[in-house]
Amino acid sequence: MKKFFNTSGPCVPEDHYMVDPLVRLKTVRELVDGKKYFILHAPRQMGKSTTIIALMNALNEEGKYIALYVNVENAQPMHNNVEAANEVFLSSIARHARHYLPKEYQPSPQCFQVVSMQDGMSDFLSTWCTELPKPLVLFIDEADSLIGDSLLSLLRQVRSGYNNRPKSFPHSIALIGLRDLRDYRIYSDREKRYVLGGSAFNIKDESLTMLNFSPEEVRELYARHTAATGQVFTEEALDLILEQTQGQPWLVNAIGRELCFNQHKVQPEGRTIIPDDVRQAIEILIQRRDVHLDNLQEKLTEPRVAKIMDIIIGSGDLEKLAAAPADDVQYVKDLGLVVKTPQGLAVANPIYREVLPRELSKVHQEVLPVDPVWFVRPDGKLDIEKVLDEFYEFYRENSEMLPQKRLYPEATYHLAFMAWLQRIVNGGGYIRREYAAGRGFIDLTIHFAGEKFIFELKTAQNFKREKALDQIGKYAERMSVNEGYLMVFRRKMDNPEAVGQRETVEHLGKKIHLVLV
Repeated sequence: MKKFFNTSGPCVPEDHYMVDPLVRLKTVRELVDGKKYFILHAPRQMGKSTTIIALMNALNEEGKYIALYVNVENAQPMHNNVEAANEVFLSSIARHARHYLPKEYQPSPQCFQVVSMQDGMSDFLSTWCTELPKPLVLFIDEADSLIGDSLLSLLRQVRSGYNNRPKSFPHSIALIGLRDLRDYRIYSDREKRYVLGGSAFNIKDESLTMLNFSPEEVRELYARHTAATGQVFTEEALDLILEQTQGQPWLVNAIGRELCFNQHKVQPEGRTIIPDDVRQAIEILIQRRDVHLDNLQEKLTEPRVAKIMDIIIGSGDLEKLAAAPADDVQYVKDLGLVVKTPQGLAVANPIYREVLPRELSKVHQEVLPVDPVWFVRPDGKLDIEKVLDEFYEFYRENSEMLPQKRLYPEATYHLAFMAWLQRIVNGGGYIRREYAAGRGFIDLTIHFAGEKFIFELKTAQNFKREKALDQIGKYAERMSVNEGYLMVFRRKMDNPEAVGQRETVEHLGKKIHLVLV
């Protein structure tokens, strides 16, 4: 069987192209050897399970420890039923032990004879560890998927056995999930109060996170495909993949799969991969809404996520972002949606930056009375003035009834304009967007039939004329165009007839159309 780029579940060395997973977490060995209990957290599809399973296998091969990976996600439906959750914990440990460990290391029937299922897992682990000839290292994946008292029970049972390690409790335990448990406020139905995750797991020595692939790791991954098939990626194609993904592991693998392996792969085997192929693969991924991208899009409807993303996509106001609950900001960072940059919070990579506004504007697109062919001239070029005139007319009549105003009040007008453009360019072009909290504006470029049209979107409340003209003038210079549109959106339309009112000025050697919307 040929190896391929994996985008679902942990990677298997025999089946998938991989970078060395053990290199990605160099400090874990020290924690294990030091009998530490620790946290490993990172957004989904970062390679956590792949790395931990590889570590488990390496530890077992070395023979100093007995290591086991366990996934406890199937206990999530138990919610506050602690006894039922503990039964699932025991069942999961037994099942994974049968899969990964030789028979002589698997728990005996006596391990399951617990005194009370209230503390079922700690009793089970205590008995099992006394049976084993070597210290047990336990990796508990999806720990933070548990809810309420089930999660508190897991944390407290692990904490209660900590002092008995390694003779009658695991030598080292890692809890693996999306977030550092320190950041959790867990509601206990039994105690009728919130409990901080850090206080329930105060034996934690360290919190580790997984970073994106480095440029060297991305190149190494694709080089494995080249070595196996002879198919070459140009340096320009690799640079574009790095720039668009920022090394996010799922995206890197998904682009590779789309380029080389899918039924409708962009390039036949053996053909050199060039930047245009990469752009085509990215567009296919975005339009197809694969599971990883779909999961991110689903998060956008959560009020705490919407609160932060509305500011980033809308006004970009740093003061409003600073006033937002710190836990909400941390949550969107933990989801992998945004990262901290010198300019402020920004969407994590250019592909997400494209996916998120498209998804948010999708509801607008579905109600727009737009046919792309209306705006294409006989020569195949885009009639940008007609695009804008028709938008102004639509906006005058519908601005107060736009979708998304409840969840995204600051960004909804920008989203309406982006939806209008997206419906049009889907007929033969594409849009590229740039935005981040602190910038106070969104840059858009329409690429259509060999032409580029640039726009800068601002809100009236943070509009400063000279600064805005400087920004779009520099953007025009960077995009190598001589003309651009500065769109200023008002949150209240006092005078519908003023929509589309335009002033054209020369600034920094560029023709700038300043448009009131």
